[in-house]
Amino acid sequence: MTKEKWEQVSPSERRKFSRVVPDFVIELLSPTDNLQDTQAKMKEYIANGVRLAWLIDPMGRRVYVYRAGADVEVLDEPVSLSGEDVLPRFELRVDAIW
Repeated sequence: MTKEKWEQVSPSERRKFSRVVPDFVIELLSPTDNLQDTQAKMKEYIANGVRLAWLIDPMGRRVYVYRAGADVEVLDEPVSLSGEDVLPRFELRVDAIW
């Protein structure tokens, strides 16, 4: 989450589980996860205020990119992922996963 959002969280909430929605989420699909259920969870994250979310499917060699106000983007075997304007200068190399 942004520093500004974090600063709005009370000091007592910072020491325990906070009910603040993050700006960014990553989910790594495991062999026991159901793709459709996890995709629904990602849409719920976005609906609740997450700005950018990645669902990484290592078995399918695919990444689903969720953005607030946009359709899901599906990337087949990408080399890296960008944090875009949510996490400027952040890049995750995913080619080693494949």
